[in-house]
Amino acid sequence: MARFDWLKGVFGLLPTPYMLDLSIHTADLKAAANFCCESGQHGIVWPVMVGEFYFLGEEERIRNLDAVLEEVNGRLPVVFGCSGVSVPQVLLFAKAAQQAGADSVIAMAPARTNAAVAMDMFRRLGDAFDGELMVQNADSYAPLTGAQIAQLAEEIPQIQYIKEERQPGPKHIAEVQQLAGDKIKTIFGGAAGKVLPAEFTRGANGCMPACEFGDLLTKIVERWWAGDESGARELHTRLLPLINLENHAFIRYILKRRGVLTSMVERAPAAHTLDEADKREISILLKNVENDISVFPFGPE
Repeated sequence: MARFDWLKGVFGLLPTPYMLDLSIHTADLKAAANFCCESGQHGIVWPVMVGEFYFLGEEERIRNLDAVLEEVNGRLPVVFGCSGVSVPQVLLFAKAAQQAGADSVIAMAPARTNAAVAMDMFRRLGDAFDGELMVQNADSYAPLTGAQIAQLAEEIPQIQYIKEERQPGPKHIAEVQQLAGDKIKTIFGGAAGKVLPAEFTRGANGCMPACEFGDLLTKIVERWWAGDESGARELHTRLLPLINLENHAFIRYILKRRGVLTSMVERAPAAHTLDEADKREISILLKNVENDISVFPFGPE
């Protein structure tokens, strides 16, 4: 029997931290997973695009899944990202998730494939992993139409969750809700939570953002669930200028300021790194939400 019957809410995406020699910083990765647990988020996902799955080797990825599961120890559902460079690699990761005891798996079709390949991959995924499946549907990875998602959900009852990331997100979430909402449990939005209220209005009941502000997004979602839409929107408005700045360097920087990560190393640094002016602006914006933080307060620059 599954440990968690219904996955919904805020599932924090873990970044992948690195040592100076560019190996995975397992202690920091475990710290990020623990942060999600202790800050009240509803679940954990690793590695997807925030976790730079495309930079990770097979052995290190599977080994660090074990580390994340050990750290979480059943406190939250853990979803293993199985996207890869080929369908066989996706299935290899799904089988590893099955063996390790992940609660679910999420995957996109490999880049430069088409919808037919994507749909075939999800059919195969159902044979490789016994539990519930998540379909990640993103513009740059053979996106499926709402009708195709509904067809897959009809064919493969294990598909219970959709992360809909075709843009604009709210429009496509509404499409999936209309065509497949009676076949699946939860539609998750993405885009760092930038349009979370609009996604929830159109049929989402979950969000998968990078985890650095996952506790604040959790408060937004829980206010929404409690019927306090105005309170949810008010906090979202104060948080939005920060999540509009989000990139890989920003995610690491915020988690370091919150005492979670010790390393800022990247395997392939982005063109835009944070300079002192960026950090000053971030510090100003953090004041708008610092009183909403219960644990892991923001430390100095």
